[in-house]
Amino acid sequence: MIDKPTGEQTEHKAILEKSLHFPDGLPGLPDLENFVVVELREDGAFQQLQSLDNIDVSMIVCVPWLFFPDYAPVLSDLEQAELELEKAEDAVLFVPVTIDPDSRQISLNLLGPFVVNATTRKGRQLVLTGTSYTTRTPIELPPIETPGS
Repeated sequence: MIDKPTGEQTEHKAILEKSLHFPDGLPGLPDLENFVVVELREDGAFQQLQSLDNIDVSMIVCVPWLFFPDYAPVLSDLEQAELELEKAEDAVLFVPVTIDPDSRQISLNLLGPFVVNATTRKGRQLVLTGTSYTTRTPIELPPIETPGS
């Protein structure tokens, strides 16, 4: 007999339905295959890529076009086949974000985007070749307005 799911079970199921599967893990984290993207703030530029395999592992990511509208990574035929991408619209793309602890400079890794098939939710972190993109492309954020300023 299957009981009606509790609130916690329903929430867990919703997370699993939204989870992303990286069958090869991530570079440096080969055993971590299941992740979910968590909004840090409604309509915010940055999200958290949270491991479901190890709750202590997460990273900040973002959609690169917010900062680099001309960003146009090219996937090889093999990469497209591995992700079962038949057309560009099938892909969801986001990039890792780095914050330098000393200078507080924010950079995007445009050389190593995460690409996910929107239908199958299967993804990979790619390393682009033959491009001038870098792993630490700095971005400028507008100043934060505070009440009374």
